[in-house]
Amino acid sequence: MQPLTCQSCRRPAEASRLTYRRGTECVAREGLLQCDLCERFACADCLEVYDIFSGYDFLCHICAQIFLPARGSQRGH
Repeated sequence: MQPLTCQSCRRPAEASRLTYRRGTECVAREGLLQCDLCERFACADCLEVYDIFSGYDFLCHICAQIFLPARGSQRGH
C-alpha cells in the first residue's frame, strides 16, 4: 500500500504536489511516485524525473545527487 505522505519531506500527498516535471513535459499522477534507487515514495518537490536508464526514471532528490557531477570536477584527465 502506498503511503499518504511523502517519505522524504513527510508532507501529505496533495494534488498540487503530484505533478512532476520531465524535461518540458508534466507527469500528472494520482499518487506519489517511487524512487527507483531507495524505493521511497516521494512528492514532486522531493522527486526528480530523469531520462537515464529506461527513459522514464524516478529518483528522489537525495539519490539524484549521485548522478550530478561533483563540483569542480571535469570528465577526462
